[in-house]
Amino acid sequence: MPSLNYKTIERKLKVSFRKKALLRLALTHSSFQGNRVKKSHKSNETLEFLGDAVLELIVREYLHKKFPESPEGKLNEIKIKYTNTDTLHRIGKELNVGEFLLMDRGEELTGGRQRPSNIAGVIEALIGAVYLDGGLKGARSFVRKHILKRDFSGLLDYKSLLNRWAMKNQCSIGYRVAKSHGPPHRKVFHVDLYIDKKRASRGSGDSKKKAQQAAARKYFEEHLQHKT
Repeated sequence: MPSLNYKTIERKLKVSFRKKALLRLALTHSSFQGNRVKKSHKSNETLEFLGDAVLELIVREYLHKKFPESPEGKLNEIKIKYTNTDTLHRIGKELNVGEFLLMDRGEELTGGRQRPSNIAGVIEALIGAVYLDGGLKGARSFVRKHILKRDFSGLLDYKSLLNRWAMKNQCSIGYRVAKSHGPPHRKVFHVDLYIDKKRASRGSGDSKKKAQQAAARKYFEEHLQHKT
């Protein structure tokens, strides 16, 4: 049976397994069992199935807490960015998980170690393995280190979030261009956000709309996103 350097892999993944068999299983491609005379060898497919659900739960929980004022549609849009195959593939490439995969020679020769579906699947399988080994707390830590550190919050319409909050709290909102500079084709706008006629924040951008969004985002992140 091929050996794995567990210490190297765990150091790379920033995680420590109590049950090394779970780590090995997470790195076992379905083709690998075809090499064995006995067909009892399992692959990471069931861990991938579990990890997909665990990742979904953790990301939904994270977004619910971080953006309590956001509508469901926007939250779902961001959730997809965190959980889609492209994102997981990029994370797997950064961690070089392909080099640790156990697979048969045929799969390897046809590019299996770099195949996006294989790499993304390993990340999901690792999440499932971490969950079984260390519970939801361990899985949250793993997902936070490798996935939630990415910022997809730019997809949110902060002006709309702020408007909903203002209606709920009976506040008035207004935007005013404080200054602008630069040539016509490269002009930069600085916009002030006013809440109940008091200056609350300032944002900048290469258009008035972007500057308004920046001002709304700054206020939201500094004052509202941690409120539930």
